[in-house]
Amino acid sequence: MASIYLIRHGQASFGKDDYDCLSRLGEQQAAHLGVDLSRRGIQFDKVISGGMLRHQQTANSCLRSMQANQSVVSQMTVNADWNEYDHQDILAQLNPDFANANGIKNHLKQQQKPNFALQVLLDSAFSRWISNDYVDDYNESWCAYQTRIRQALQTTVEQAGDAKNIAVFSSGGPIALLSQLLLNVPAKNLMDVNWTLVNCGISKIIISSKGQILSTLNEHTAFEGHHRHLITYK
Repeated sequence: MASIYLIRHGQASFGKDDYDCLSRLGEQQAAHLGVDLSRRGIQFDKVISGGMLRHQQTANSCLRSMQANQSVVSQMTVNADWNEYDHQDILAQLNPDFANANGIKNHLKQQQKPNFALQVLLDSAFSRWISNDYVDDYNESWCAYQTRIRQALQTTVEQAGDAKNIAVFSSGGPIALLSQLLLNVPAKNLMDVNWTLVNCGISKIIISSKGQILSTLNEHTAFEGHHRHLITYK
């Protein structure tokens, strides 16, 4: 039996032209998670990272802080199948003006309730994508995305070998999707799960002879109590 620890990346540079980079707070989150994992006596036998910069930055900071086994760190593999969906393309297909951060900022400046308007915008964009009514519009359709994430998990299971604790540094979308599938949550509710995922939170999948079981979803006790200021969702 093996455990796959799905670790969401630290806070990225939301609202910046280059989202795919940890913010200073994101770096702190990753480092603190590593310290907490070490305190709990958790060590990884195998480490996998998505292909995005924020995944690898989170992995490096976390592993360094938890003083992970150097042979495990040096053999960390990168699998782009664990990458997030292309949120810029999904937003741009709703409205070309939303293809970049400045377009979204300009839209929100005109709204009386910017936070509410942002939520409506995101819900509309992702509902359109998940509906599968506009498959040819997207760089990666909803069906193709699901297939890719399922393949990422399958590859991880197949390559586990003798490893008992496997860390996968990825994004909220893949984690939410696998959680949705394992819990039989309707696809339309995917983003409801995604919005609740904390940066550097852990969701754990148990692999056994009976199949795959979601043991933990969005566990983030490392950031509670005196460290609550480290909790973010983007």
